[in-house]
Amino acid sequence: MDLGREAPHPTVSVILPVYDSMPYVTATLESVLGQDLRSIEVIAVDDGSTDGSGEELDRFAEQDPRLTVVHQANSGWPGMPRNRGLERASGEFVFFMDSDDTMAPHALSALVAMAEERDADVVIPRFQGVGGRGVQSLFKLHPEGEISLERAMETLSPQKLFRRSLIEQHALRFPEGRVRLEDGIFVTAAYVRARLILFCGADPLYFIAKRDDEKNISSSPIQPENYVGSCRRIAATLLAEVPDPERARRLVQQLFARKGLRFYAPQRWQRMTDDRKAEWVAQHRAFLDELVAPERDAAMGNPTNAQLCRLIRAGDLEGIDTLVDAQADLAHESVCLGLEAVPGGVEVMVEVIPSAEERLLSGASKPGPARVAAAERLHRLLRPTLRWRVGRGVTRRAESFLAGGGIRVYLHLSGRRVGRGISVPGRRFRVAGRPDALAYRFVLPLELMRRFARDRVDLWTILEVRGSLSGRRARVAAADGQPSKAAGMRLYATEHGNASLDLRAPARAPRGAGPRA
Repeated sequence: MDLGREAPHPTVSVILPVYDSMPYVTATLESVLGQDLRSIEVIAVDDGSTDGSGEELDRFAEQDPRLTVVHQANSGWPGMPRNRGLERASGEFVFFMDSDDTMAPHALSALVAMAEERDADVVIPRFQGVGGRGVQSLFKLHPEGEISLERAMETLSPQKLFRRSLIEQHALRFPEGRVRLEDGIFVTAAYVRARLILFCGADPLYFIAKRDDEKNISSSPIQPENYVGSCRRIAATLLAEVPDPERARRLVQQLFARKGLRFYAPQRWQRMTDDRKAEWVAQHRAFLDELVAPERDAAMGNPTNAQLCRLIRAGDLEGIDTLVDAQADLAHESVCLGLEAVPGGVEVMVEVIPSAEERLLSGASKPGPARVAAAERLHRLLRPTLRWRVGRGVTRRAESFLAGGGIRVYLHLSGRRVGRGISVPGRRFRVAGRPDALAYRFVLPLELMRRFARDRVDLWTILEVRGSLSGRRARVAAADGQPSKAAGMRLYATEHGNASLDLRAPARAPRGAGPRA
């Protein structure tokens, strides 16, 4: 790619909606006009700014002919300004930028190079939050290259490179007016029609900001009916355009898990009035009844999310309050004790360390050391049967009867490419010299782990008591002495000291795996 090539049309049209963005827009303009890809046009749409943003745009336009400024009366939301920019765009690609963000100097050239090399229709840049802005784990963990629709759906903001022919061929436009998730409606429509979606950036390319004045659109109050209505539009696109009906239904469920269940996080839910809680539950209940079959709840991959869905379907606000409150009471840490081959797979050993004031755990029944020892002897005796599904089920139930007590622990597996989470129940065992330690082994059969083939898998734990109260997941920390390897899987410590499994080498069945010494 020639960074400075002369062409009748620019390579990239950057569309920039602007409303009262001083002083941030100055750095934004410097960032985009300073790109090493010179063949760009920037179309800034001033949406009735009153703080001098319009004048700042005009000042930059006088100095750089690649910047076009459109002034219009305030529309109240970014959809209309983005559409006005699309009407004027002439580039081979379109990039939507926000007026308080910045980019690495090589961001556009890197995105275009990847799109051209692979003939992709959408390229997602790696984000980094600034000013206290958080970003999804996707932007920290996903490797460069092809990204699945499932993982791409985790980022529905518009700051991406789109091939303009895709947009025009399908007449894609943003909803106008005060429509929540208007960007997600547009982005989903582009995703499902794209021939290929790629993820770009070994290091961050796009820096998404949290404004000091908290005037980001995402910070404004959310109306449940408006928000869930937009989720319905996104779901309708998935069901209509994804060829595989089962995959489409999974994507709708994933959409609800990300965009619906976020409102039941303790920091959101506990601040709501009773009336607002009832409004959210009514809207989400209708969404689930219409679009997600009840039998799919068990496939959420996370027991807390599955229980939330059941309570929402029942309209049980009191039950939701209890479950949300339990998430704080079940806070804990966990550390990985090792990885070992077993017939037909591997087992991961984890110790759970409750927080100092675990009211729910302190009231749960716990097995005595003798029962835990009996369960461990049974596990060793029946270990050869773990290669079969029936054997795993029988041994787990028998061990749970002996040593389960009132506490259940799940190991939650989350692939970096695959994204879909799976939770596996644990089996209690003894740690030498520490009979009271909450230590659990998790049997991971090869047939299960093949879902994560050639991926890296992050490990989390979830606590459950009373059979229905479960907490938020906690990242499993790596212990000293790791990494270790078994059955083609490598247990290693990430740069942040967490435990993950590397399955990028083909998994193979262990030979002669027997009891541990």
